[in-house]
Amino acid sequence: MERIRMPENRFLRGVYLMVRRYLSHNVGIQSAALAFFLLFMLFPFLIFISALLGLLQLDVAAILGALGEILPREVVEIAGVYLRYVRANPSMRLLVFGLVFSIYFPMRATNALMRSVRTAYHLGPPRNPVLHRLKTLVYTVVLILTIVLTLAAMTVGERMLAYAVDHFHLPMFLAALWARLRYPAAGVAGYFALFFLYALAQDQRQPWRNLWPGTLFSLAAWMTLSVLYSLYVDNFADYSLLYGSIGTVIVLMIWLYMSATVLIMGAELNGTIMSLRKDGREKGEAI
Repeated sequence: MERIRMPENRFLRGVYLMVRRYLSHNVGIQSAALAFFLLFMLFPFLIFISALLGLLQLDVAAILGALGEILPREVVEIAGVYLRYVRANPSMRLLVFGLVFSIYFPMRATNALMRSVRTAYHLGPPRNPVLHRLKTLVYTVVLILTIVLTLAAMTVGERMLAYAVDHFHLPMFLAALWARLRYPAAGVAGYFALFFLYALAQDQRQPWRNLWPGTLFSLAAWMTLSVLYSLYVDNFADYSLLYGSIGTVIVLMIWLYMSATVLIMGAELNGTIMSLRKDGREKGEAI
């Protein structure tokens, strides 16, 4: 069989390699497996977050309002049920239960994602399985702390600024500036959390340029797809009409699958760029 000739244009060559990687690395199957683990991770994590918010007396309405701007309404409604119930019935027992399972299931999801990242970088099994498990645990804890601190900053920060405006005469423009910057700040936190994941999946340290393009792509693609899918579900699709009472679950699973796909494709983009650089060096091109 004659080998398919790659396009000469670098952009088209990159698109071709991305499509080929998607097919040859079974990204669709890997995304489905990752979405499965994310689904089991979601509910214990919501219990933990809800219990923590209840103990800290944080503003649940503000958090749901912020999430509602980028996530499908059905996903926000599921989160809202847990957040409101556990906040109204704070319990240290629920907090401990949620924390334990919020570490176990995210570790499974993180491990699945790390395997996909290693596949994208053409790496085999981890050289040191014990170290790989330790990395997975460390990243899981860091991810939980990042999410908790981000949610706290988006709620407690507003209260502190309002208090400062009323009692310490803080200029209103600074309070308004924070209201606009909290979403970019959350995006920066998400960027470094994902960058840290791509870095930890490696056996050795990777240069910055082999990590940041896919990280930025995954974050931007996830936010864009989440907003577009939210608009589609809210204005065009009626899953409850097609699937009845499980329509909300269908929306959640589709969103998780799309999220898993863009996370994996970010690593595939990094692998594609590395391949293009290698081809450029072999041809004497400057990439």
